[in-house]
Formats: sequence, C-alpha cells, structure tokens
Amino acid sequence: MPAPSPSQIESPVSGFLQSSGLRGEDAAGLATAIANTAGQALTMFLSQAMVMPGIPVAADPISGSGATAGPGRLMPPPAGGPGAAQLEGLAGGQCQAQGLRGEQADDLAKVIAGVLAQGIALFCAQTLVMPGIAVAGFVSSAPGVLQPVPLASPLEGIANGLLNQNGLRGEAAPDLAKALAQGVDLALTLFAGQAMVSPGIPCPPGASAGPGRLM
Repeated sequence: MPAPSPSQIESPVSGFLQSSGLRGEDAAGLATAIANTAGQALTMFLSQAMVMPGIPVAADPISGSGATAGPGRLMPPPAGGPGAAQLEGLAGGQCQAQGLRGEQADDLAKVIAGVLAQGIALFCAQTLVMPGIAVAGFVSSAPGVLQPVPLASPLEGIANGLLNQNGLRGEAAPDLAKALAQGVDLALTLFAGQAMVSPGIPCPPGASAGPGRLM
C-alpha cells in the first residue's frame, strides 16, 4: 500500500482548523499546504523506514517454520525517516504554492516541517510491529502489521514550542498548534493502517537477524 495521499489528509486537516476557530481567507490554503507536505513526508518515510533486527522468533529449528513471538521496533531518524531539515524546503514550497507568502511564511514552514519530523520520530519510538508474522524456511513469509499510537497530545506541546520559537505568538497560535498536531497525528494513524512490513526478514530461531522494510 502507498503512504497516505494528500487528498486523504486535507479534508480532516481543514476540519481541525475550522474547529479550532481558524476560518480566515488563508485557512483553505493552509490546510492544503499541510496535507501536501504531510503526504510527501510520509512517502519519504515509507521509503526510508526500517524494522530493526531482534524481533523474537519462535521457529522450528529443523523446518524453519513458525512465527514472530514478540513485537518489533522501527529504526529512528535520521536513518529511519526524514528530519526537519529535509522537510523544510517541501513545506516552504507548499506554503508558497498556496499563496502563503507573508513575512512569517518561512517561519510557518519551519513549524510545519518540525511538527512532521517530530511526529515521525515519536512514531518510530512508540509504534510496534505486531507479533504473529508467519515464518517459513527461517524467513518471514507474510506482511507484518504496525500498531498505531495516539500522538496528538505530545505533538500539540511540540507545536506550541515551535510556534513560539519561530516568533509565531499571536492569539491564534495555540489553536494552530492544536490543529497541526491533530493533522499530523491523523496522517500517521493513516500511515500505520496502510503501511505494512515486507516479508523476507531473516528469522532464525530466537530473534530476527536482519532489518526489515515497509511496503
């Protein structure tokens, strides 16, 4: 499955902005910029993400058949996903494309990129590869499933900090932080539901012996 598309993300983000009271003339463009940046960021994440070795494996030592018996972990960025520096240019381009060109447009792009990067980092730290992946011939033979985790609350604090750090301190800043956190949380929840661990991980008895990739 591909990463979530911008069209899957844009409508909910627009709703989050509206429910936070952000209904100005730039609200629609902001929702599109956030959704497009998130979609591109998650496509990058899908191509970079890696499942770390060491997943517990219960396999017959003769036939090599069995299943993973414990959860797996994702490798953190920068090796396992994009960082803020990689995403900032994407966010800046999307803001400009949507007509968000005020004196603080670059600061807004930094905030969007930063919240996405921190969301991906938290996702890698907390999301688990679920046990029960089939193993045949000492190699995983079926896709693995990711367990989503709620990230809106910690991301809201991160977004507030980034807005303040980048000089975006108006009365609407807390509302923007909340909507942005909700949007990134939704995008990553969609990602967890669509991305799967590719078969082919070396799985000798005891624990997986090589990294895995997402598909």
